[in-house]
Amino acid sequence: MATGKILDPLNHEQFFNDYWEAQPLHIERSDSSHFENLLSEAQLVDFVQGGDAAFPEVQAINARNPVRVADYTIDKKTVCANKMMQRYAEGATIVVSEVHKKFPALRELCDQFSRDFSMLCQANSYLSPASNQGFHSHYDTHDVFVLQVAGRKKFQFYSAGVKLPFTEDTYTPENNTGSVMLDEIEVSAGDTLYIPRGIVHDAIADAGEPSLHITLGAFPFVLRDLLQEMVQVVAEGDVEWRSSVDLKQQSFDLAQLNRKSESLFSDQVYLEALSRLADEVALQQSSDTIGVPEVSLQSKIAVEHSRLFGIEKRADKLKLRLSGVVLSFEAPMADAVDAILGNRIKQVSDIPALDDEQRLALCRQLIGAGAITLDGET
Repeated sequence: MATGKILDPLNHEQFFNDYWEAQPLHIERSDSSHFENLLSEAQLVDFVQGGDAAFPEVQAINARNPVRVADYTIDKKTVCANKMMQRYAEGATIVVSEVHKKFPALRELCDQFSRDFSMLCQANSYLSPASNQGFHSHYDTHDVFVLQVAGRKKFQFYSAGVKLPFTEDTYTPENNTGSVMLDEIEVSAGDTLYIPRGIVHDAIADAGEPSLHITLGAFPFVLRDLLQEMVQVVAEGDVEWRSSVDLKQQSFDLAQLNRKSESLFSDQVYLEALSRLADEVALQQSSDTIGVPEVSLQSKIAVEHSRLFGIEKRADKLKLRLSGVVLSFEAPMADAVDAILGNRIKQVSDIPALDDEQRLALCRQLIGAGAITLDGET
């Protein structure tokens, strides 16, 4: 699980009870190689020099000596490798956004993170020269997990942040004047540092060596998102929720509105809204096109549990979430899928409640989505 890779020795419950959205967490590890299989400095430099790097996905950032985009790109788009490495030699941090789309190990980590934490995730990488700082003090509007891959970096924390900002509540120095440093934490290779959204911080690489870290940005749905989705669910089934509002009206029948809101706060609406948000998490993940081998009634099948985002059963319906896809089934298909995912079926011909053509078609669909494989194949 991504939880173990990122938070070990803390477990999922300890983290969310004691730290999530509340306070920073530094997990020190004696194993400096803990994250080295995710990305290396050589891999990152090879990518920058490989000809595919482009602005704004790849940037040079220097808090002390601002870098113009024209100083490391061609036509302010394609990254010029020689210019970029020169800016790096002069003290700029090389930032690669959405780096999980470039390296399979990071893509898998982000997918695992989303499965474990039930929220969207993005990975960025930061390669900083020794003694240098990429960004001025700021806060992020999403929670971050700093995974220190190589070198050391000192993070400093300041007052005057914002408690749980929305994504649109971006940091501006003008609104955060008078802050004072409250704490500092030095992270070493193999360490994890969790920083809740809204906490002002900056970071400086150690004087002795370059620093490489990966930041996992966590984007949870907040209560406002849930309520908006609940309103959407109700409005789809009740035309009165779609009627216009007279902005010149000086009084309103609040009693009538309260009566209408009774339909909003129901278990059925709540569960449907949760289901739709969970679908969005799954659909935002990367999806591989999986070739479907020849399937027969005698084929042995195995469930790919590591690919499953979630299984939701309501009444006679079943919803299956995987990376990049959401499948919905009704009885009798729902019962058949439930039996397969419960590891009660070992062979295609054993699938209950379907005829042979339906059994084969269902297995092909589940194989294509990555939910199952033919036993012995990956």
